[in-house]
Amino acid sequence: MFEFAYFLLIGWLGCCFGSFFMVVGLRIPLGESIIRPASHCTHCQHTLGPMELIPIFSFLLQKGRCRYCRTPFSFYYLLIEIGAGLLFILIAFFFAAQPQDLFLMYVLAAFSLVFSITDLHYRLLPDSLMAFFFMLVMIGRIWYHPLTISYYLFSGLFYFSLFYILYYLTNQAIGGGDVKLFGVLGLLLGFRLMLFTLFAASLSLLLLASILLLFKKITRQTFLPFAPFIFFGVFISIRYGDAFLTLAEKLFN
Repeated sequence: MFEFAYFLLIGWLGCCFGSFFMVVGLRIPLGESIIRPASHCTHCQHTLGPMELIPIFSFLLQKGRCRYCRTPFSFYYLLIEIGAGLLFILIAFFFAAQPQDLFLMYVLAAFSLVFSITDLHYRLLPDSLMAFFFMLVMIGRIWYHPLTISYYLFSGLFYFSLFYILYYLTNQAIGGGDVKLFGVLGLLLGFRLMLFTLFAASLSLLLLASILLLFKKITRQTFLPFAPFIFFGVFISIRYGDAFLTLAEKLFN
C-alpha cells in the first residue's frame, strides 16, 4: 500500500511538472517569460484559475476547452502531463536501487520533455536551453567522473564534431540543435554509452516510423522530431547500455 501511494505521489508530481514543462517549451523559443503572464487562454486571454490548472483533471472536466470562450486547448497539454507522470514513475521504479542516480535522471527527464516539446512544436532546440543543459552537465562531470575528465571532454568534442560534419555534408539533413545535443550528451555519457544511445534512438525512430507508414498514419515527408528518441536512447543506455555492450563484446570475441 505504501509503495502504491509513493508511486502515485511521484506520478502526480510528474504531471504537475509536465504542465510547467509545457509552458517552458512553448514560451522559451519565443523569448517570452515563463512566469508572466500567468497561464491563460490564448484566444480570449482569460487567466486560468486554480481549478483550471489541475493537471489532467481540469482538461478532462472542461472537455479540453476554455470555460469562457470554448476554444479547444491543444491535446499536447494532456499528453505531456500524462507522459511526464509516467516517466517520473518509471524513473522511480527502475532506479530505486541507485538513489544516487535519481537526481540525474529527473534532470534528464525535465530536459527531455522540454526539448521534445520545442522540437515537436517549433522544430528547434533553443540555444538558451541548450546552454543551460550544457552548464549543468559540465558541472556534474567536473564533480563526478568515473573515468578521467579528459575522456568525457574528448567524447563530447568527438560527437559534436562528427555530427557537425554530417550536418555540413548532408546540407543540414539533421538539425543544428541535434548536433549540439549530441555533443552535450557525449560529454555526459562518454564514448561507449553515447554509441549505444545513438543505436537505441535510431532503432526506436525507425521502428515507430515503419509502423506509422505501414498503417498510413504518416507519409515519407512527415516530420518526426528526433529529440524524444534521443532521450529515450539516453535512458535505455544509462539503464542497460553497459550490460548490452559487454554482452556484444563477448559475442564478437
